[in-house]
Amino acid sequence: MSAKTKRNISLAMVILGVIALIGLAISRAFFDAPHDTWQYIAAPLCICFFGILYRNYSQAVKEEEKYGPTK
Repeated sequence: MSAKTKRNISLAMVILGVIALIGLAISRAFFDAPHDTWQYIAAPLCICFFGILYRNYSQAVKEEEKYGPTK
C-alpha cells in the first residue's frame, strides 16, 4: 500500500470520527439518548489518532515526491 492510499484512508477515518462525534451530540441533544462515557472519549481519541496518521502519511507523500519511493 502506498503512502497516498494510507493518507486517504486516514482522512476518511478522521471524517468518520467527526461524524460519529456529531451523531453522539445530536442524539443526546434532540433524542435524549443515554450514552456511556467511553463513547464520548473514544470518538475524539480516534480523531486524534487518525489525524496524526494523516499528518505522518502526508509527510511521507511529500518525501516520496521529492526523493522517490522508499521501501
